[in-house]
Amino acid sequence: MTTRKEIEDALNIVKNKFDDPKLKTRFASFTKNMQFTFPDLNTSYLIKVKNGEVESLAEEKTDTPDIHVTIESGILIDILNKKMNPMKAYTTGRLKAKGKLTDLLKLQKLL
Repeated sequence: MTTRKEIEDALNIVKNKFDDPKLKTRFASFTKNMQFTFPDLNTSYLIKVKNGEVESLAEEKTDTPDIHVTIESGILIDILNKKMNPMKAYTTGRLKAKGKLTDLLKLQKLL
């Protein structure tokens, strides 16, 4: 079973992608609250992004996230370790994402 520490490490990988020079211009005007819900750990994490800069990453929940991803913790780790394709996880129902289509397409670049 995945631990909260492993999930926080995985989410920090996502957070650090905002500093990647290849992605920085793509996210320059990106201001969103991205919530990741992990049913197997019974917790949620919120990444707040303003103009392409991560303001915070914390174990918290909001009722109105711009992007809401529901995923088992092990699946997220597999995606980030390139053991699973995020699109395959989505089409098989292992990753559920809600939000505007343009935002979800950007989310794909982060995973």
